Amino acid sequence: MSFAQAILDTVMKVAEQNNAKKINAVHIVIGNLLMLNPEQLKFCFDVITKGTIAENAKLEVEVVKAKIKCTCCGKEFEEYIGICDECGGILSVDGGKEMILKKVEMEV
Repeated sequence: MSFAQAILDTVMKVAEQNNAKKINAVHIVIGNLLMLNPEQLKFCFDVITKGTIAENAKLEVEVVKAKIKCTCCGKEFEEYIGICDECGGILSVDGGKEMILKKVEMEV
């Protein structure tokens, strides 16, 4: 619920800055390492927007994968496994934990 609340808080600030009367849709990008279920996030968002200008707004969620790569040989991985199975090198993780407000569709 706290992620949905953080999204709503940010959206409401954007709406206030733009003198919005109604919010129709919210588009966000989340990293797969946050381990958030998009459907649960949408449900929570629907619950907490009741009685606000964001009520009935559609929450669009795009999930992006982290880029995981061996720092020694450069092999890329789908999942973090600790060390490279090719050379034993250390893996670096880039992204996957982001939550980005991409777009807010509103009526002003």
